[in-house]
Amino acid sequence: MPKFQRGNVTLYYELDGSGPPAVYISGFGCHSNDLIGTAIRQSLSPQFTVLAVDNRGAGQTITGEGDSVTIEDMADDIAAIMDHYGISQAPMLGVSMGGAIAMTLALRHPQKVKSMVVAVSLAWSQTPSRGIYMLTTSRKMRDAGIPRDLISRYTAVFLLSENSFEYEGLMQAWENSPEDPFQQTQQGFEQQLSAITRYDIRDQLCKINVPTLVMSSPDDLLVPPRLQDEIAKGIPNAEIKHYPGGHAFMVLPMYSPQFFQDVLEFWGRHFG
Repeated sequence: MPKFQRGNVTLYYELDGSGPPAVYISGFGCHSNDLIGTAIRQSLSPQFTVLAVDNRGAGQTITGEGDSVTIEDMADDIAAIMDHYGISQAPMLGVSMGGAIAMTLALRHPQKVKSMVVAVSLAWSQTPSRGIYMLTTSRKMRDAGIPRDLISRYTAVFLLSENSFEYEGLMQAWENSPEDPFQQTQQGFEQQLSAITRYDIRDQLCKINVPTLVMSSPDDLLVPPRLQDEIAKGIPNAEIKHYPGGHAFMVLPMYSPQFFQDVLEFWGRHFG
């Protein structure tokens, strides 16, 4: 199993595919082998050697009990594994909190970021907020032993757009998706929640000097679209595209082809 020891943290990661290196950075509670991570790695690996690190507080990465976790820690973790493999520079794809990590990487290690796609992300976390409330509620439901299919029905409400519910087959698949063997622990939830609620780089966006595509969804209930659009306004020369589908639009069959097409096209334009 691919692991990397950094201090007292054992980082789990996946490195697969062929071609030039690229980095996928997962969001809150997500990891390299969940539904989104697997779909992204499988779609990009025919053209790229994709590095995907399980962030602290998620997946198979192991942190110490009571350890504090920051977005900066997670960005530095990725930079350390890139150094380990001699990856001097790579295009980045960060989804949700992964976009925050990608932007922090571009600030702390700008030489490592060739270009970046930042999807349904944010430059700061308003606290308290509806998004934090919904994440915390879904965690409380899991801790209370609520059946997984009912939790899936609840998360669909804030992760998918209204028109998604018109597709009965899609909703049944969402509701009956298999249990994640590496689902986030209570400790991991608290660590990542603390990291995202302390995160604010609004005054540093102007210092990011790498080609950036912001993918924003006006249907997103988890991360307000105004916060997504704010990134494009703050990063010099950033591009922005808007997508239907909500926070998880990139895994919906009606929107995922366009998502991957745009990622590859943007990376291709800024390959040199």
